[in-house]
Amino acid sequence: MIDSTHEFALFDDNQHGQGDLLLTEPEETIRCTVAGELGDAFEAIEHARRRGKWVALAARYEQGYALEPRLRELLRDDGTPLLTAWVYGRAESLSPGETDGRIAAALARRDEHARLGGLMDLHRDIAEEDYCRTVQRIRDYIAAGDCYQVNFTFALRGRLYGSPLALYRALRAAQPVRHGALICHADGAMLSRSPELFVERRGNHLRCRPMKGTAARDSDPAALASSEKNQAENIMIVDLIRNDLGRLAPSGGVRVERLCEIEPYPSVWQMTSTVVAEPVTASLAEVFRALFPCGSVTGAPKIRAMQIIRELEPAPRGIYCGALGWIAPDGDFRFSVPIRTLEIGRDGHAQLGLGSGIVADSEPAAEWAESLLKGRFLTDLRPAFGLIETLRCEPAAVEPYPLLARHFERLARSAAAFGFALDVDAIRHALIDKVTELSGPQRVRIELAADGSFTLSAGALGDDAAATPTVIVSPRTISSGDLLLQHKTTARELYDTELRAAMAKGHFDALFFNERDELAEGARTNVYLDLGADCLLTPPLRCGVLDGVYRRKLLDEGKAREQCLTRADLSRARAVMLSNAARGLFRVELANAP
Repeated sequence: MIDSTHEFALFDDNQHGQGDLLLTEPEETIRCTVAGELGDAFEAIEHARRRGKWVALAARYEQGYALEPRLRELLRDDGTPLLTAWVYGRAESLSPGETDGRIAAALARRDEHARLGGLMDLHRDIAEEDYCRTVQRIRDYIAAGDCYQVNFTFALRGRLYGSPLALYRALRAAQPVRHGALICHADGAMLSRSPELFVERRGNHLRCRPMKGTAARDSDPAALASSEKNQAENIMIVDLIRNDLGRLAPSGGVRVERLCEIEPYPSVWQMTSTVVAEPVTASLAEVFRALFPCGSVTGAPKIRAMQIIRELEPAPRGIYCGALGWIAPDGDFRFSVPIRTLEIGRDGHAQLGLGSGIVADSEPAAEWAESLLKGRFLTDLRPAFGLIETLRCEPAAVEPYPLLARHFERLARSAAAFGFALDVDAIRHALIDKVTELSGPQRVRIELAADGSFTLSAGALGDDAAATPTVIVSPRTISSGDLLLQHKTTARELYDTELRAAMAKGHFDALFFNERDELAEGARTNVYLDLGADCLLTPPLRCGVLDGVYRRKLLDEGKAREQCLTRADLSRARAVMLSNAARGLFRVELANAP
């Protein structure tokens, strides 16, 4: 089953449509964290496939230090797996259309927030100035004769909102490739839109397809094809891989089938070459010892380049630039170089590696731009929702929008988190103009789109809070880890559904508990309990709560403080209070048992 609530591995080709592979029914996980145990891990993989099982394998770039005795001292002893393999009992071949259908069906079964997928709080782990200084240091190494090329990388980091499957669907549409992969496992997920083949085995035939040379998609591909710099980089890596393959094939068994071809992708042109070797009878472990990591992501000569990489890069690469692929029961396999690859942890923290090959005449600013270009398949994605602020407007007042500064502060935080364009001055002027259209207190709603466009709408506050309104506890629960709940968005399907149901029965709002049975919030309000303390108590944000502007006002004034609250607290409360920006703070009665 394709569903990010289950463990599976999907390998897909939606560029050439050669067929997708879906591995399900996980039986075993093989994990190696110590260099000395790699041989045992490879043997366990071979044993599994000889028993008729399919295996998905993820080798981290740092495994390369473990495979080469001269580099082992560079390994970090942090317990991070060098290699992880998942053994599956079932394999299915799917067409790209069938894969699309399976993904769509899986998402249709999920709630609204799980049907969304993206990264928020994106940031790079190196500043441009530091990057440029490091590129110059690499050029100094090259000038000193240490190496000819070094592939220098850094990471784009963020946090997942929604589900990995929804994000993968969006990335799959944005970046059609031959070597896509989605592995959902117990510790997180790997989402790869790699265009680069590391190594493929069919019988006794090995094929490598290194990629080196990039240009923007809106540029002339002929310029890339004729670029002496890019040709030199590509040929340098081809020679390195020919040498590596020569350790596995007899004399004369290695040849270059294609050299410096240009391939189109949605955001870039790429230069690729194809190198083959046969006959090759080496084991999986021997193939990795000879070839890993791929020369296109290290530089040349490989050993010295990897030493420089370890010295200069800000953090471990992880699966980025390692190997990701499958092994069939008959011993055939296919591994990509997992570039354009997102690694997501169980806690939702994610990283995407970016980089380029640095040579003697590399210009730091150009290399920086090329690296960022490679991430555009992700950074160009726009959220499938808008941001909302709902304000109280009193047209006759000196300050018609009493909490305007707090609204703008929250809107700016959310816009920055999700990458929305935001022109506060334009919205401010539109709000001022809106006042002239209104008479009496009104509710004014701002809806901001990702491109920075916005709409304003107004409506009556209503009198449903004039008396002591009633609220009910919803039977539905929310997830405290749902990051979207911390922002006011148009993705409100659950809240709107439960609010309509409550209002249809004459109630003002519906209150929600989270998966830990902690009180969270109302569908359109924050909630407070009077438990006899020196102030009101309200759930903290970690319970799955929107930081309402009126809530923040009460906290800042010392009239409320945060505390986790239970159903028992709700039952014994002296008073239950709600707030939102449009109506302020008001008391309610609980209409059903919590």
